[in-house]
Amino acid sequence: MTTEIDERTIPTETDAAMARALLEALTPSRAPMTISLTVQDREVRIPARLVPALIEAAKLISEGHAIDVVQADEELSAQEAAEFLRVSRPYLLNLVKKGILPCRMVGVHHRILMGALIARKRDQAPPRRSLEALSAETQDLGHRAASRSIAV
Repeated sequence: MTTEIDERTIPTETDAAMARALLEALTPSRAPMTISLTVQDREVRIPARLVPALIEAAKLISEGHAIDVVQADEELSAQEAAEFLRVSRPYLLNLVKKGILPCRMVGVHHRILMGALIARKRDQAPPRRSLEALSAETQDLGHRAASRSIAV
């Protein structure tokens, strides 16, 4: 499963601003809500199950991220799943073996649900962001220490 990002999928600043406005309109209430919009003078209701996805899409676009829609019940091969998570195939199969990632066997081949991969990626994002922030801070401190020693 290879998803290519082209310039049409990368949000512009106008897209991000519109997404922020949409977020402001949608986030005051956490309760299930009814949303309707007008398309060519016709009012269309948005299903309640679509609202969380709409909010998440607006959040990502408002931050400048490209987005795509995938089926949560789509099955990927072990190689495709490893590429999606940006890990090696042996590492991914180790996660399957430990029961961290559920899979279904088709003959001798592993099939992993996209929903499980998305959940794994979401679970790993906060620690990774913290690690990246710590790394950036360490580098910054190193640069400051190096510049102080040179200035002495």
